[in-house]
Amino acid sequence: MAATVEKTRNDAGSAAALSPDRLALILWLGFAVASLFLHRDAIANLAFSDPDNAMRLAQVRDLVGGQNWFDTAQYRTNPGDGGGPTHWSRFIDAPIFGLIELFSLFVDSQTAERWVLAIYPPLLALPLLLVFSRILQILGDRPFVFIGLAIAATTISYLHHFAPLNIDHHNWQVLLSVILLWLALRPASFANGLLSALAASIYVEISLEGFPLLGLFWALFVFDWLRDPAKASRLRGFSAGMILLPALWSLPFRGATYLSTVFCDSFSLPYLVATASAGAVFLIALTAPPRWTASLGRRVSIVGAAGIVFAAGFVLTGTACLAGPFGELEPLVRTYWYEPILEGRPLWEQVPARRAAYIVPTIVGLGAALWAWRRARGRPEAENWGRLGLMILFGAIMAVLVIRTLAVAHAYMVPAFAALALAFWRWGDAGSSIWRRLCGTLLLLLSIPTMDMALGFRLSLLTARSAAASGSDPVCLSQGPPALADEPPALLFASINIAPTLLVSTPHSVVTTGHHRNHAAINRVLSTFLVPPSAAWPLVSEGGAQYLVFCEKDIALLATASPHGLAATLLHRQPIDWLEPQPRLSSGTFHVYRIVASAKESPRSARNPTLH
Repeated sequence: MAATVEKTRNDAGSAAALSPDRLALILWLGFAVASLFLHRDAIANLAFSDPDNAMRLAQVRDLVGGQNWFDTAQYRTNPGDGGGPTHWSRFIDAPIFGLIELFSLFVDSQTAERWVLAIYPPLLALPLLLVFSRILQILGDRPFVFIGLAIAATTISYLHHFAPLNIDHHNWQVLLSVILLWLALRPASFANGLLSALAASIYVEISLEGFPLLGLFWALFVFDWLRDPAKASRLRGFSAGMILLPALWSLPFRGATYLSTVFCDSFSLPYLVATASAGAVFLIALTAPPRWTASLGRRVSIVGAAGIVFAAGFVLTGTACLAGPFGELEPLVRTYWYEPILEGRPLWEQVPARRAAYIVPTIVGLGAALWAWRRARGRPEAENWGRLGLMILFGAIMAVLVIRTLAVAHAYMVPAFAALALAFWRWGDAGSSIWRRLCGTLLLLLSIPTMDMALGFRLSLLTARSAAASGSDPVCLSQGPPALADEPPALLFASINIAPTLLVSTPHSVVTTGHHRNHAAINRVLSTFLVPPSAAWPLVSEGGAQYLVFCEKDIALLATASPHGLAATLLHRQPIDWLEPQPRLSSGTFHVYRIVASAKESPRSARNPTLH
């Protein structure tokens, strides 16, 4: 009997020893090991899932090679015109660069780079889970926290950004979004407001995609203050931070000239002036005598004044930016490059399988959030559940408009899914009937976002055949460096989506990559593939390109749009007198042609240039 009691006590002590942070660490280790195993071939072959990850590596390699810290141009892109400009932040490059330099002290540089590409993205998932641990502890009890962490560590709609080789900024965006949520659920102090301003400043410096989220949290703090003047401290801290922190944070990563220059695609002068001006209005009002903000009417008038000052500051310093961050895109570039990027498009434009896989967990998450909020009424955490519900609703609306923001929406839904899962578990466990237990288990599965995504995908297969999405072919160039890598350095007239991969896997240069500041070069490449071969020759020869290379899927949309254009001719394997096929350098759906001046210079021009 005594032994049984002692064993029970030991078991209880062991359970208590497993703190939420320890569980987060265990779950992170599981995620890291699983992701490294699942992506082992991709790591070995340097097969990036997204061109931006390859482009990021090209940027970091240039930094390692000695390129100026504040110079983010890619000089192997469009070299004839002085290189391709980018709008990316050195903040994302810095830890990758630092880890490569560190590992290079112990192994050769190529091995060091591969290690960093493999382990750095999963490493960022650890602080993500630790922040989730703190959010969940604010909202519920120990079982709720544990179930929530298990859900957070298995939700692939945002965890795929933390898989090996995903070195672009999307993982940082998810992490900062969750940090902002955590700070919004903490007490309404000046310090938490200031920390929120710092997190928002980091986010918008990385990407202008953080601007709506900055506005959302600012509006949330304003709303809290309108309802309860006692919560002015957090708004005062956030507003004070918005005056200086965005500019101060950008200095070490973009340089001083960034602060006085208008870049509509990044958080530059117009955005800095607008946010600092609005922040100053709030700070002045919140540090003035209490009678200034005593009534609701006066507080509303202050909000209106801040809005007017914000708009005036933006218009006066960035009129050109009223057309949006992509206002300079040519019609051709907008139609055949920007709009086909499905991750930046609304939900209704997605292929059926992706649409259903996103809709099902989002509907379940919204329903779970509403149910959890209603259930929390009358409890100490009720206000935070209401605040979380607003964040979830905003995230879901944003995801409908721009599908890639769904990662943040689903991250915000984790506590709601956890509450629903725990309720189903307790309901099933409370009954003695096997059918109730079985039903509870099935309902529990429904509260797991990844299961909902799989269910949505399966449902889509029953109703419609998924259409193929345009973009880079994940099979093309996924088997390691192409044979073209062994050729002397040359300029490649490449299809746009594979260009970054060619930069990191070969010594060659490319005419352009799919990054919007290169829109003039993108326009030239698209025009070339759309016009007939005879009209394409002057466009190709203009910059001195020696090879024309493409992946079939990259130019399929262009071939459909122009049946007699260069893209269609290439896909139909029809002879072109100024192109000589290179079967030795081609493989699968990746094709290489040598560019010759005329039919007379091509010893194979009399033959059909069919590639194997």
